[in-house]
Amino acid sequence: MSDASPLLEPDERSAPFFEAAARGKLLLQRCEACGAWHFPPRRRCSRCGGVALAFAEASGRGVVHSHALAHRASHPALRERLPLALVAVDLEEGVRMLARLAAGSPPVRAGTRVQVEFEPLGEGAALPIFRPTR
Repeated sequence: MSDASPLLEPDERSAPFFEAAARGKLLLQRCEACGAWHFPPRRRCSRCGGVALAFAEASGRGVVHSHALAHRASHPALRERLPLALVAVDLEEGVRMLARLAAGSPPVRAGTRVQVEFEPLGEGAALPIFRPTR
């Protein structure tokens, strides 16, 4: 990916997540031994210590845990998008994901229900973002 992209380079462990996002699917790791969901991708299950973690499609539905408005860009490619509306979302699967709020979304607060969408970044890449549901 280009140096101008704020997207981190996928590694062996996270590649399935990013490949699925480019296809408009949210995949999270799930422990084959105990069923616990995980994000971000890891080597071992934090619940049982198992190493058999496989990617499975997640619902993409959740509730805003917290939100913030960023006025500083962590990467030069994000400067033109300031301020950035960020959300910490508690997904139905029991994991918390940090992401941007979809452009044009109404303001959110803790408890707002959201659904994942995917923002194309070019070069066949996309990132999950969230939009409030009614």
